[in-house]
Amino acid sequence: MYITDAEYKSFTGRPKSEATKVRIRIASKLLDSRIGNHGVYSNGWKIDKDSYDEWYVDNNTLLAHDQVIAVKMWVSVMVSCLYDNDNKPVTNKNVKLGRFSVGNSGVSNIFNQVLPEEMKYHDSILISSGLIKRAIDIR
Repeated sequence: MYITDAEYKSFTGRPKSEATKVRIRIASKLLDSRIGNHGVYSNGWKIDKDSYDEWYVDNNTLLAHDQVIAVKMWVSVMVSCLYDNDNKPVTNKNVKLGRFSVGNSGVSNIFNQVLPEEMKYHDSILISSGLIKRAIDIR
């Protein structure tokens, strides 16, 4: 898991009691799913932390300090979203009536539709840091 309850309180200013082990685990696994094309370490996570508090991804590539902070912020905000929604995923606000539909759909915004509004800034930090890979490997 990528944060502690104390780090959650530090990043969000919200009570530590909201950051249960279950919520932190779910949010961390959601991040693993979001970052995509990275290998999984033997501990079951895509990002590994050693005893010197250095974080690694993909065959021991060291994460920069800013990337580690971005990971912790992303997970912290996702935990708060889980708490606010009674541990349920956030749903999109779309309405469909036959062929007519209203919502925030759009091809250019398709990746951000599944993220809560509060997550988009933190997600963009992970994208710009290179941790979230959007490219498709062609072999």
